[in-house]
Amino acid sequence: MNRASVLPGAEMLRRTTLEWARSDGVTWVYILKVMTAAYLAMWLAMRLELPSPSTACVTVFIVMQPQSGHVFAKSFYRLLGSLIGLTVMVTLVALFAQERVLFLLSAALWIGLCTAGAARYRDYRGYACVLAGYTATLIGIPATTLPETAFMEAIWRLLEISVAVGCSTLVSAVILPKTTTAALHNALYLRFGAFAAFLLDGLRRKLERRAFVAGSVRFSSEAVGLEALRAASSFEDPHPRLRSGRLARLNSEFMTLTTRFHALHQLRERLHRQGREDLLAAIQPCVEPLEQLLEPLRNRPLTIEDAARLAERLERLSVETRAAIRAARARLGTVDEETLLDFDSSAELLYRLIDDLHNYSLTHASLAAHRHQREQWGQDFTPKANLLAATVAGIRAGLMILLFGAFWILTAWPSGGMFALNAVAVTSLVSSSPNPPRIALQMAGGAAIASVFGIVVGLFVLPQIDGFTMLALVTAPVIAFGAFLCTRPRWAGYGPGVLIFFAFASLPANRTLFDPSGLINNYIALVLSMLVSAALIAVILPPNAPWLWRRLERDLRRRVVYAVSAPAQNLVTG
Repeated sequence: MNRASVLPGAEMLRRTTLEWARSDGVTWVYILKVMTAAYLAMWLAMRLELPSPSTACVTVFIVMQPQSGHVFAKSFYRLLGSLIGLTVMVTLVALFAQERVLFLLSAALWIGLCTAGAARYRDYRGYACVLAGYTATLIGIPATTLPETAFMEAIWRLLEISVAVGCSTLVSAVILPKTTTAALHNALYLRFGAFAAFLLDGLRRKLERRAFVAGSVRFSSEAVGLEALRAASSFEDPHPRLRSGRLARLNSEFMTLTTRFHALHQLRERLHRQGREDLLAAIQPCVEPLEQLLEPLRNRPLTIEDAARLAERLERLSVETRAAIRAARARLGTVDEETLLDFDSSAELLYRLIDDLHNYSLTHASLAAHRHQREQWGQDFTPKANLLAATVAGIRAGLMILLFGAFWILTAWPSGGMFALNAVAVTSLVSSSPNPPRIALQMAGGAAIASVFGIVVGLFVLPQIDGFTMLALVTAPVIAFGAFLCTRPRWAGYGPGVLIFFAFASLPANRTLFDPSGLINNYIALVLSMLVSAALIAVILPPNAPWLWRRLERDLRRRVVYAVSAPAQNLVTG
């Protein structure tokens, strides 16, 4: 009796715990890892007597991600971009240390180029461009007043960034790791089952137009996301690196597969709207074997063993389909030219769809081997934005650095360097987002929240405590709150705003100064620069300007023509 009453409760507790671990548990693990890496980096920076432990914390907040592969990738490109940016800026300081105007012009040109690169590339290369511009600003603007310290400042910043990168990668790999490789495998196995259900519903005409469009957009987005997972997983596991060519090929074949089915579905829908049910009925015997083959795979993960069996069945089905198509065409008898053309088009698309499924399943099955001939795949998928839009983003960033720099020089505001530096950093960080003004406004809101916390902590709490342990305890609620906001897509801009600007202005340096007026001035500069940046991004060559949208539409039309007619490999033809 007791056992029967206890076991259901224990089972319910176990299921509830697992459900929590898959949902909110992931969020709290991420918050724990962010706080652990941040405090470890801060402690090491203080023990090593690096001048600015806050820089190490900011780096942790920027590179930390829920999955370890993304942390490793961002850390690598963070170091690469920082090294390039520091080298360029030290060179500019050496050349133009005595002339602020020439220095400002050259810095605006470099930052504009970096921002254009960040807006152009939609992968980790864009992130490296962001860091090359941002880190150059971090050193270059303060160095305009003390150029003799520029080289040592660059060395300190690089050491602080290296400490933060090391702590982030260590914590991400050791504490409850969530690997990108596992996410890649999961996405890869689940994707085909979802597509099989989508394909079956389309062949059976159970898809409404809205569901068909939503499904097409979903699978296209997943293809881009899987490419990002492939790139990140190469940093944490040698197995995806050995299969990188096959994974890229698999993604390309999946996009070919979705394109082929889209063409077949649109043709069948047109015939249905025209009332050509007789023609659809004529081709249906050729479609039914494919439906029967895919039905057991509906919404089911496609394992490597399943893919191998599917490839064998599809090879046989390809031969059977050719015979079925010839028989169906013979049953049509003598028909008009238009009917014959529609039948041949439907049959050709169906046959090629089966062939595309066969190629996809062969590549999927080949993942079982470390080395395979299908690894030889020379086509790269490089997500790039429109060149004109990227150029506009670069010009906008260059104009803004000139404007903010001129304001600093003319007003001689003590926090003008902070004002200009932060504005340029924000412009670079939001350049790759779909809606830069919105993200900049959210970051401004985060900076405003950080200013409230920072002034309270910096003026009333920090002077009353002693030791690193107490420092961690009094700042932990703010860092946990900011990390929590980062996990919510709706508030994605607020989280980095809270974390970065609280750490940037309020965390003590190794030579700690109690400067209330300087702290308040810095927060005024931070919030004001964020608001002005958001306004200027929306006004100076705005990304949603009508003339720019017209150019983007024209470029998209040219891409369609190119996809149809260009003599390039792997384009869907026929």
